[in-house]
Amino acid sequence: MSRRKPPESVDSHDRWLVSYADFITLLFAFFVVMYSTSAVNVGDFRVLSDSIVQAFGLPGVSYDPSRPDGDGSQSSRLGIPQAAVADAASRVPLLSAANTELPEADLGDISAEKEITGVEAALQTSIGDLIAPDRFAVTGNDKWLEIKIPARMLFPSGSRSLLASSIPMLQRLADTLKALPNEVVVQGHTDNQPIRNGLFPSNWELSTARSAAIARIFEEEGVDPAKLSAVGFGPNRPIADNTSEEGRAENRRVVVLVRSVLLSQVVGDG
Repeated sequence: MSRRKPPESVDSHDRWLVSYADFITLLFAFFVVMYSTSAVNVGDFRVLSDSIVQAFGLPGVSYDPSRPDGDGSQSSRLGIPQAAVADAASRVPLLSAANTELPEADLGDISAEKEITGVEAALQTSIGDLIAPDRFAVTGNDKWLEIKIPARMLFPSGSRSLLASSIPMLQRLADTLKALPNEVVVQGHTDNQPIRNGLFPSNWELSTARSAAIARIFEEEGVDPAKLSAVGFGPNRPIADNTSEEGRAENRRVVVLVRSVLLSQVVGDG
């Protein structure tokens, strides 16, 4: 009588699916954790910022720059109402042309942020009516202050000649800058469209000529030329997309950079 053969064992070639499924599960869990830790609850953030502001005695003010202040006025670049900026500036010994040299003891008492806040307060006093998103935009940090001016307010298209309407605005700005010892850098920027009028070989020359024209106005109005400089970046530092007319208009601009005196002294001493 013949013996029954045992069934042949067949190796499964699908065992890799178990490891693959474990890997996919772990990967999914990883991205869920990453998303949960990176997502910011805007409501909680605003509650936290309002609590901090109230604790420091500025009720009704938000550190959220998109929110207006409690008194209905727009926040400054630091999220503080203009009245608070002016009050802070009154308590900070704002540097002036007559007081460029500070005693070493004072340098430890005045921070670069307080100095820049004082400069911003001075600008709010002199050109506050010109500051608007589509006109003079003032931004910055504790190291410098930037005054961005659209090129359409200053120059005809493709030209370095200042518009007559821009001269009074620049003179008012110069009146504030000449009273400060801060270094002032005028930066010219253009879009990426090539120059076709034959006056300039490229946007490099146009942006540099425009910044030099404004620096010359500042010098004529009394700004110390030793602290003035003019540079042109052409189209190489865009802040918007050059594929649209709106973006190109944003990129055609002049930036007046006011640097902190305290940081300049530290760099110079180093």
